[in-house]
Amino acid sequence: MEEKMNKVLLTAAAALCLGLPVMADGYYEGQTIKYIIATNPGGNYDAYGRLVGQYLAEELGADGILYVNLPGAGHIIGANTLAAADPDGLTIGTFNTGLIYSQILQREGMNFDLNDLSWVGKAAADARAFVVSNDSGIESFEDLQAVTEPVLFAASGVGSASNTETRLLIDGLDLMVTMIPGYGGNEGEMAMLRGEVVGMLGSVGALQPFVDTDNGHFIATIGGTAQPQMIDFATTDKARTIISLIDAMSNMGRMTAAPAGVDPVVLEELRTAYMAVMVDPAFLATAERLGLSIEPARGDVVAASVNAALQQSPETIEIIATAVNVEIPTIHTAGPILALDESHRQVEFNAGGTLISAKISGSRTIITIDGAEADRDQLEVGMECEIEFDPNDENNEPKVMACMR
Repeated sequence: MEEKMNKVLLTAAAALCLGLPVMADGYYEGQTIKYIIATNPGGNYDAYGRLVGQYLAEELGADGILYVNLPGAGHIIGANTLAAADPDGLTIGTFNTGLIYSQILQREGMNFDLNDLSWVGKAAADARAFVVSNDSGIESFEDLQAVTEPVLFAASGVGSASNTETRLLIDGLDLMVTMIPGYGGNEGEMAMLRGEVVGMLGSVGALQPFVDTDNGHFIATIGGTAQPQMIDFATTDKARTIISLIDAMSNMGRMTAAPAGVDPVVLEELRTAYMAVMVDPAFLATAERLGLSIEPARGDVVAASVNAALQQSPETIEIIATAVNVEIPTIHTAGPILALDESHRQVEFNAGGTLISAKISGSRTIITIDGAEADRDQLEVGMECEIEFDPNDENNEPKVMACMR
């Protein structure tokens, strides 16, 4: 008995020395998890959230789970609430990839950085598709390209993935489509049935029941295996860039995250339980019955994917900003200084895979090295820097260079 007690005390002491919660494995026993869903009840995101939440709570041994639907502002309201929650691992949530576009464009209202969130995992790959109603008179994508008067397409609210990607495709493929925003959940399908709109862009999984009940049909898809693929209709580099971007976003479907700063051991327990749910036969059977496809990834993989998606080239950011009719924002990038001229006025670095040559201002550019104020003469090739620069400026002048030796 004494030996067993000594082992317990040693384990507790080790955990305290490491700054880890004692009994991290089993941390959720007796707890209630709050799961924030950044959409209205009844849609596909709600269905995934409630299914994943139910089995995740059981896997973690939690007493229960409380679902909180917080729609609005293109998922920003729900995501802001999640990001502001205590990082105790008891609040998690889901929102769509529209927030990646919002962060790239630096939309007002986002009070957090997606890179800072504690990513738990993702449940699916969300192939996108244009669907049209069977009463629309449009049988194929070629028919849509051939219309001579604008046709109406539904989309979710400003800032959502549906809204942004519909705008991108209208612009990139030069479609005679007028987008009507504000249709959340399955309201777009209902609008097609009422004849208010002829079609919409959405995830194949969410729209499949509408097609299966003979109310509509897909005319082109991005991602997945269905034909035809929208990339086949892209005739310009701009169109191909847009479709490739949307395809990359579609692979990050139905993500779950916790606030920044969750203890690494608690986050590991969350991630392990999440991936256990993704292979649970009962979970998979329920998902299949509900028509919810499952293509999971662990939280660390999701974190890397989100970070990569945020690192777009200036050219791609300009395409996105132009399509959604917003000012091209300043660009944030991170990486090494690749070159400096002798005067340290000209610097080269990468942004989204594009080599950027920028002119450093001696008075306007704010430079720090290892957190201390510095001037441009102290910069060195190879320093790792976080750089904010203005692509609207002909010299790509950096506003901030925060570097480390």
